[in-house]
Amino acid sequence: MTTIRNIDLGWRVTVQPWEQAVVLREGVITRTVEAGRYRRRRRELWRLVDTRARWLALATQDVLTADGMQVRVTPLVRYRVFDARAWLTAADIPVDAVYVLAQLAVREAVVARTLDEVLAARGELLSGVRDAFADAAAALGAEVMEFATRDITLTAELRHAFAETALAREQGRAKLERARADAAALRSLANVAQVLEAHPALLQLRTLEAAAASGGRGQFIVRVGDAGPVVVE
Repeated sequence: MTTIRNIDLGWRVTVQPWEQAVVLREGVITRTVEAGRYRRRRRELWRLVDTRARWLALATQDVLTADGMQVRVTPLVRYRVFDARAWLTAADIPVDAVYVLAQLAVREAVVARTLDEVLAARGELLSGVRDAFADAAAALGAEVMEFATRDITLTAELRHAFAETALAREQGRAKLERARADAAALRSLANVAQVLEAHPALLQLRTLEAAAASGGRGQFIVRVGDAGPVVVE
């Protein structure tokens, strides 16, 4: 919360470099002053507003998307007071007003998108509503320096559904790869069969190589063309 100091005693008032002072006399704002040392007149109330940038962390909001899905958004606002007069007079509790304006902006950003669009636009989800929110905050005397989402999460049911979808997708890819491998193997076997059908001697040579590679002992008979059987030890 932005710090406000009230001074109604003493003859001198020091306004720090990070402050703006609003001076009231008998219920009327007489002037606004910047940093410096001033003489306080009788019956004057000085209200000093801290103008340094501050973070405002909003509570997580459950919002329905355009397609009726529930998401949880945790937004962050970074702001500073640039007009102390407006900050003190435009709202009873200006920080609460900024808070509510930010909540409304978040809801407006989410309800205009589907769940897939919200998840795809995580970093830029609030960019479309930032200007309207900044204008509303400016009327309160605050400058919006940053408006972003810290987290976007799904409900347990949606997380489970997404996990099942991802698992099914990966299983489908694995089956497709296995099917491609099987098809490639069958094509290779078909090509080999065509070659052997065209050149029968290749099959006989391959048989000899296999027998030699097996390291077995004994005899086996190979028929080569019309020459008759040949006994191989």
